[in-house]
Amino acid sequence: MDKASFINRIRQAEKSRPETDLPEYSKIDTVSTPAISGSPKDAFVRNFISNHGDVIESADALVQFLKDKGCSRGVADAKLENTFGLEKFFKLDRDFDRGNPDAYDFGISAASMAIAESGAIVLKDKDTSDRLSTIAPWIHIAVLKEEDIVQTIADALEKTVDNAYSIYVAAPSKTTDVEGVLVEGVHGPGCQVCLIVK
Repeated sequence: MDKASFINRIRQAEKSRPETDLPEYSKIDTVSTPAISGSPKDAFVRNFISNHGDVIESADALVQFLKDKGCSRGVADAKLENTFGLEKFFKLDRDFDRGNPDAYDFGISAASMAIAESGAIVLKDKDTSDRLSTIAPWIHIAVLKEEDIVQTIADALEKTVDNAYSIYVAAPSKTTDVEGVLVEGVHGPGCQVCLIVK
């Protein structure tokens, strides 16, 4: 069967299926109440850390964190306005070198928002000049304004309809594909940091 025949067969099957209304539900039916206890910031920090992410709340603490990790070179996304003085301590590029992606110990970019309920950071494509700076370096730092923390996943979905592509990042990349053993850093950063700023 070719592709056109396959798609046509699915369309015909869809037409023969009776229309069914979706059940009524409220937003609260889809929310994990324990996960959102406390302020949105407190809930986000608690849930992000439980996902093995690191939360930092000052430029000095970020510099020390990167020094402790042995970093020497990073890339700050060109759309990120504030580099927090990182260029004083590390070689810092403003454009990602696609010819040498392994050269970077860390990447830093703006987070579009964060979700308290899931402890996830949302990276909208339109807020980042090069997505590789968020996934190629071993350490990714997402700069998050505290006011951009939303309470629920539903709130975040409502705020991403204006963007063609968004990534929801709940701490380091993980997989259990290899013999059922949890391995972090396989498909992206092994260390996910959130720098929360006022």
